[in-house]
Amino acid sequence: MTSSRVLLLAAAAAVVGACGNYSNDDLLFMSAVPSRTELAVVLPQTSNPNAADLAQQTEGAIGGVNTMLDNVLGLIDTVRSYEPTSRSSSSRTWGPFDDDKNPGWRWQLVVTLEPDGTTFDYWLETEDVTAATPVWLQFFTGTFDASGGIEQGNGAVTVDFAALENAGFPLDAKAAALDTVSIAYQNHETPGSPVSVTLTITQPPDTNGVTAATFMYEILTDGSGEISFTLVGNIIPGPAIDTVVINAQWIPTGAGQATEAIVAGDGAGLVTPRIQCWDASFNQTYNTEPWMPSSNFGDPSACQALPTF
Repeated sequence: MTSSRVLLLAAAAAVVGACGNYSNDDLLFMSAVPSRTELAVVLPQTSNPNAADLAQQTEGAIGGVNTMLDNVLGLIDTVRSYEPTSRSSSSRTWGPFDDDKNPGWRWQLVVTLEPDGTTFDYWLETEDVTAATPVWLQFFTGTFDASGGIEQGNGAVTVDFAALENAGFPLDAKAAALDTVSIAYQNHETPGSPVSVTLTITQPPDTNGVTAATFMYEILTDGSGEISFTLVGNIIPGPAIDTVVINAQWIPTGAGQATEAIVAGDGAGLVTPRIQCWDASFNQTYNTEPWMPSSNFGDPSACQALPTF
């Protein structure tokens, strides 16, 4: 057994502790797949009905990211709540389990360990057992390099909703509206480093609304954070496909600042971004809007000093 794997096993036991009949090796394989809480974005919430609008948009984007993480990783969390059904020196398998909500379908999660002792590959697959020739469909795939220790390293996840729909799986309306969801992340790979995540969503082409969205965010251990979201689609009235970018930063109290820019499509060319700041109660303290000067408010000195990422 490599020294790196010995260290990971010791860390797994220390972090997760006694849990059912899982062995230390089981916990190691379980930790390779990210949980919902591991990658969630946290921003103090407000009930202020007059909150700064970019603060509200930031909160809405964060809510959307966390909901997507729930949808994507929630099933994995459920599967991992059971003990592995089969084990080898380099793999763990959970399942097959019948899908109680969708009779005729079943699930299976497989996690494998590469010879280097720290790199894991995994996939969640489903099968239509009523088909003439049932075939496992790997629709959720990922990899994780635990280079920093247990649950510390970098990884990537891809979920192919379009493949599920093409296979006839009965998706709900929200999932059916998606093509793919991809997540690339770094989770405290080095001491003091932030959780850093890029989440990309693609949807079938549409003449109205957002067809692709990318969210990039970093969360420091003190609760400070930054999120940048890029929205592509027919967002602004007009014939062009638009690209709107909003970047927001905040400190643990929730006070923060955001910029908004239209970088392509209808309204492009307004290269000077809008800037808005808010306090811990999410009240606007400063706003400058180049394309609507009548909305300008306050002085930039009222903006909160922001963390460095």
